[in-house]
Amino acid sequence: MKIKPPRQAQEWSYFSHRESIDKALSSPGIRSNKNTHINCGSSARMAGSGRFFYIARATLNPPTSLRKKLFPAIGEWHDRLVAKEPSPGDPIQPTVAENAFVQVIMMFRKTFIQDSVLMMELHPCYLIWRHSIFSDPAYLSFKREVHIIA
Repeated sequence: MKIKPPRQAQEWSYFSHRESIDKALSSPGIRSNKNTHINCGSSARMAGSGRFFYIARATLNPPTSLRKKLFPAIGEWHDRLVAKEPSPGDPIQPTVAENAFVQVIMMFRKTFIQDSVLMMELHPCYLIWRHSIFSDPAYLSFKREVHIIA
């Protein structure tokens, strides 16, 4: 079996973005005259001109050590759910909803770290930036890498 290499991230044009949103909304019968902004207007504007839905920083993955500092208990939940060995009285039981929730939190912490670099520049006075994670050497290194590609 031939394994294909991962695709390189490419810019998403306004037209392609709008066409995809139109298809997704029309399928269940949802109508809107603001399709391209229904869910991601602010993200598109943060990307620059607002004409593209692509953020270069998304191509960089924050170090695992840094991700583990956000929601540190989620790793334990993940490991216990993957084990699929329910124990009597254990509040962590493997269900589809719990698995999905854990996956969302794990993706959120990655995205949060990626977005924080730009958000910190846009809103430098927010108190959250005082958290120790944002002065961690791994974060500072990641931040430098983001600035190189941005």
